[in-house]
Amino acid sequence: MYEVNRSVFLLIPLDPFWNWLQSLGIDLSEYSLEDLQADANAYLVNPCDNADEVWDEIESRFEEIFAAELADWCEDESEWPDLHPDIFNEWFDIQLSTVLTDLSAEPLAREAFQPFNLN
Repeated sequence: MYEVNRSVFLLIPLDPFWNWLQSLGIDLSEYSLEDLQADANAYLVNPCDNADEVWDEIESRFEEIFAAELADWCEDESEWPDLHPDIFNEWFDIQLSTVLTDLSAEPLAREAFQPFNLN
């Protein structure tokens, strides 16, 4: 067991995000909002001593985070809403932790972000 030098937050989609997805005209028949919420994306940030520091990390990078969530489903930025903090906060709930523990003995692997391919 290892403590990882990161903090973590889950970005949980809410109804406005789901409504936007449905407006895109993509096949969502295999998904529901509850499915997306049950398997929300987790983001690692710099190690933080308290929740306020995690919130600072999120606030300083919300546009990047918001864009990553949208790009998972739609690469056409003309279909995106404004990357505004109020919209971000309406579209997602956030759960966070300042401590991240790795239970695996396997080394961590990293790969570049790739948008979700629906085709």
